[in-house]
Amino acid sequence: MQIIALKKSFGKTAVLRGIDLTVPDGKVTAVIGPSGSGKSTLLRCLDYLEKPNSGRIVLDDIVLNAEQPHKKDILALRRSTAMVFQQFNLFRGRTARENVMEGLVQVKRMSEKEAGVIAEHYLNEVGLGSRMNYYPRQLSGGQQQRVGIARALALEPKVILLDEPTSALDPEMIGEVLVVIGKQAKQGKTMLIVSHEMDFVREIADEVVFMDDGLILEQGPPRELFLNPVHERTRQFLARVFQNFDYAI
Repeated sequence: MQIIALKKSFGKTAVLRGIDLTVPDGKVTAVIGPSGSGKSTLLRCLDYLEKPNSGRIVLDDIVLNAEQPHKKDILALRRSTAMVFQQFNLFRGRTARENVMEGLVQVKRMSEKEAGVIAEHYLNEVGLGSRMNYYPRQLSGGQQQRVGIARALALEPKVILLDEPTSALDPEMIGEVLVVIGKQAKQGKTMLIVSHEMDFVREIADEVVFMDDGLILEQGPPRELFLNPVHERTRQFLARVFQNFDYAI
């Protein structure tokens, strides 16, 4: 996936001020930065949950021009990406299995029988085979987020977008979700993940992108960016995150 000169404003407030980024196939790209830097808006624009003001998004043979988007390109982009949300966004009146089936039936036009088989496979993949007939209220936060991950995986997208997937979880539930994401990364899934879990980012990411004030200030492999950040703003951010910057080493 290529992101070229992507801009997004809400009224007079510029949130993305010209984003250029390549997300390599089969790799994990992590986006870090302070709150309000535009990280979540970037992901939402890539899934077209938010309409960018200008710029281009290129994914294989899909070329979406934000200033003159064609409906077929928007639909193709949405079918090629899948979002894992902060707040799970599960249908409360449907079981885990039915939540995973929903996109397969509605978006991919599969039969319920076929969608059910795929949903069961991916719920087993995230360790919820014994909970597939449970409703969201019967599941812990970590289990609900794993249903959200199974829902994304079931669509077999070209790019999985994960927006702070652990931010709504209690500390003891974070680990189980990170294990599932790590497993998928090792299988060569293309992921763009926004996260504040720096140890996890350092372990899982092939490339780390630092954003501030709607811009990418620098990027590089985790070890390089954490050890030798070039931009002073990156150093300030890491120093606050780790309290003592030496911890990043």
